[in-house]
Amino acid sequence: MVQTIEDGIADGEQARLHRLRAPGTDDVWLGLIQRGSRDTDKGLRPVLVIHGSTFGVTLFDLPVAGYSMLRELAGSGRAVYAIDVRGYGLSLNGRVMDAPPDANPPFGTLEHAVLDIGAAVDFILARENATALDMIGSSWGTITAALYATRYPQKVARLVLSAPLYAERNEPWLERIANPDNRRQLHPRFGAYRLQTLEELTQRWTDDLGNEDPASRREPNIAAAIFSALSAADPRALSHRPPALRIPNGALVDLVTVFNGEPLYDPAKLTMPTLIIRGAGDTTSTDSDARRLLARVAARDKDYHIVSPGSHFLCVERNRHQWYDPIRRFLDGDSSESFDRKI
Repeated sequence: MVQTIEDGIADGEQARLHRLRAPGTDDVWLGLIQRGSRDTDKGLRPVLVIHGSTFGVTLFDLPVAGYSMLRELAGSGRAVYAIDVRGYGLSLNGRVMDAPPDANPPFGTLEHAVLDIGAAVDFILARENATALDMIGSSWGTITAALYATRYPQKVARLVLSAPLYAERNEPWLERIANPDNRRQLHPRFGAYRLQTLEELTQRWTDDLGNEDPASRREPNIAAAIFSALSAADPRALSHRPPALRIPNGALVDLVTVFNGEPLYDPAKLTMPTLIIRGAGDTTSTDSDARRLLARVAARDKDYHIVSPGSHFLCVERNRHQWYDPIRRFLDGDSSESFDRKI
């Protein structure tokens, strides 16, 4: 049963933090951020944002001026929510994440995430007195969001798949995380969770920029600001030397599957209007994979938007508003402006 145990102002700027019991557990509470409130006169549906495999929803709601997609969307009169699925950010609690990483298998599976999304959706629909909401998934969150939408299409009015991962062989990623003896399995070194430092975060981002000057794509100290904001949700982060975040590894099991070219959901069951959006230089979410997904989505109303320049970290790059704006127009139902790629 979903239960709210906290409903209070989080930062004095129309933000609330709700705590919901993670389905099927007795020790994990989910953190659900809310910004703004729904303007029923404008007919605006509530929105739920779902994060990727590494960072929680704080990435979309940084305490840095101009770096919150949640604030951007809420500013037009929407109730905007963002869920940290179990093991991430505001939902980093419970026995598994408090134990040593090698004490448990990779934590936070695809099915766990779908359960957590379902708990958030049901809470939001009841709170907002709505029959359906709009959903935005990013990276691994496109898998979890799309799988939920295929199972409960009546609850998802519009779907945004940002930096989507569908089913394409990705050798660099398999080299990084797959078992060298069986490339269809996650490397056995991965336990329940892993640790990530600021240096590792920054290097991952830099690698995705290729030969471009990082300063041209990201503002000074923004990587440090991201790490600091994420560390605030992990009480153990500063106890490590160097400081490091705990990140669940369950999503990596799914990444091994999709990077072997095997889909985890059926796009033919996505009948709601769907927007696919990615950065032109994203090496994790590729153009060919996005086009394959687009062709298989059943919705008649579907678009593919490419932001250039843009990496897998587009949401926190200098031109992030080129990512915000198409999403806002799509949620408004505005298809009057041509997209870079359109069906």
